Amino acid sequence: MMRLRFTFIRCVIAALLLASAVAAVVEFSGAVEVDAARLRQAVGDQIHDIESRGLTPARADDAAFFLASFYRKQGYPKVVVNYEIRGATVVLKISEGPRAFLRSLQFVGNIKTDSAVLARYFSGVAVEEIAAAKIPFHEAEVVGGGDRVRGYYVSEGWLDVLVDTSATRLSPDGRAADVIVKITEGIRYEFGAVEIVGDVPYSRAELLAALGVKPEGVFSPAAFDTMQGSVRSWLRGRGHFAASVVAEADMLHARDGRIPVRITIKAGPKFRVGGIVSRGLDRVKPEFIEKRFSKITNADYAPALIDEKYRELLRTGLFRTLRVVPKEISPGQLTLLLEAEEAKQKEFGFEVGYGSYDGVVVQTRVADRNFLRTGRPLSLELKSSQRGYEGELLHVDPWFCDSEWALRTRLYSQFRDEDGYSKKGAGLRVDATRRVLPRWELSAFTELALANVTPAGIEPQFLGPLDYTLMSIGLAQKLDHRDDPLNPRHGFLFLTSIELDALDGQFAFGRVTARYSHYQSIGRSLLAMGLRVGWIIPVGDAADVPIDLRYFNGGGASVRSFAERALGPKDTTGNPLGGAFYTVANVEWDFPLTGALGGALFADAGNLAGDSTPGLEELRLGVGIGVRYLLPIGPMRLDYGYNPSPRLGEASGAIHFSFGFAF
Repeated sequence: MMRLRFTFIRCVIAALLLASAVAAVVEFSGAVEVDAARLRQAVGDQIHDIESRGLTPARADDAAFFLASFYRKQGYPKVVVNYEIRGATVVLKISEGPRAFLRSLQFVGNIKTDSAVLARYFSGVAVEEIAAAKIPFHEAEVVGGGDRVRGYYVSEGWLDVLVDTSATRLSPDGRAADVIVKITEGIRYEFGAVEIVGDVPYSRAELLAALGVKPEGVFSPAAFDTMQGSVRSWLRGRGHFAASVVAEADMLHARDGRIPVRITIKAGPKFRVGGIVSRGLDRVKPEFIEKRFSKITNADYAPALIDEKYRELLRTGLFRTLRVVPKEISPGQLTLLLEAEEAKQKEFGFEVGYGSYDGVVVQTRVADRNFLRTGRPLSLELKSSQRGYEGELLHVDPWFCDSEWALRTRLYSQFRDEDGYSKKGAGLRVDATRRVLPRWELSAFTELALANVTPAGIEPQFLGPLDYTLMSIGLAQKLDHRDDPLNPRHGFLFLTSIELDALDGQFAFGRVTARYSHYQSIGRSLLAMGLRVGWIIPVGDAADVPIDLRYFNGGGASVRSFAERALGPKDTTGNPLGGAFYTVANVEWDFPLTGALGGALFADAGNLAGDSTPGLEELRLGVGIGVRYLLPIGPMRLDYGYNPSPRLGEASGAIHFSFGFAF
């Protein structure tokens, strides 16, 4: 009976504690310069802990401690925060004290290094701008600034440097802080003699070149670590998988500030890769992996080639995670262990968008990244817009016949209404591409297409052939040094192509195109420049080129002061007729506004000649502003381009909405 009663009492106490936990409230008292919402956010984790687990003195003390830390970071060095528990409520009682800002920054004892350089490491603000910058005084941050200054000195060879910030003082009213950084520089050390000993199957000159840093000049821990790691990587890159490299710097034997370095090497034997073992594969055949690594197996261990094949497999999208780990199975013999987690290999996508020219666009995509378990993707894409319908069946073989060539086969059809005419067409295009260098690829292509053009406002004599069969062959190259193909921040892209085209079995014209785009980040802004040119060289009159194969200019991806296709020759009713030679030049400055939202200023220039005579006659200009919203697939763009010299019948500008970069 007594045991039952005791249990009941414990249950009542537990229920009361639970009710207290649920009803716990945190209040603030004494805050003058900081509002309650900001204070609640500053100690949000502690408040959540109290509200969810119950109010205790320990949790109240934690909240007071972290609130005081928040205040000190904001520049309140004399803040005091206490707590008082009133039933289910904890009151955090705040005495803010004066808020202090840095008033001055002075470096004392720096003989070899200018104060302007040290200020960049201390606070990022010039000495003479400290007061105007309104930097809150926080003692821990002053100490951290001193540590950054010391780190800079050490990286420049002053290994014995002393940096002291203890002389920092607050003004009598507690509202200003004068920071004094006392520096004792000491000796600047340099690399002394480099001794290389041990199992060294290479010449001293080769090993010195492999150090990664010059074996003379300023000594720093970072350079020393680089030296050791670079030699090890160099040896592993030559097949010495088990190479051991130990570097020692003897400061006790330094003479005149020069530290001798001893590097002990045990290169060991060269290893060969005997085979590859795969784990975690289900839908991907092991033979697919083995073929990708066929040039690496039964050959000397080459980590650069293994990394290249690893990245190649990741690009297929077949794997969610992938690791390639070399394992020693016997002296001089390795096995590559590939551990994989497969990704979803079938994909269905549905997108709705809008473009200034096409209007509302609805797109559906069905794809299999591992078609027939071959590791090759097959996709079907259907697109509907206010201009018409398009379909594409695409098969990509990155290793055609298990060679270095990639084969891209595209079967397509389209039914589109353009300004002044309509087109029905279908075709087959095959591209064979080979990567010659890591960022340079060459390709050859051929295309067979059937097309029917129907007048819809343009007189037939201006349209060229209305029913035709097109056969094309050509060569192209792509040099891509962009850091990111979707959202580049620096680098360049250079594309060229040349092709020969036959209409109804008879050679009709040649086509030459070129594009150069350059991207350069400036802080958080981006400066982008582009130049494009295209030239159709017909055998007969330019009018014999079908209108749907001609160049058009103007629009969201060319000269943005004109509507889509509105720059260049037109018929009497204003329908664009296209041309045989065009140029486009763009300059754009993108800058951030807030979050993923940015702005843009741009200038465009370009022309379109109706005949095949190249030149810059009729060059038209445009300037404008835009808004950018950064997405993972590229920016969403809204641009207004102003036409500074509109001609009769031309608009003074144009608005464009689209996705991706304009050039």
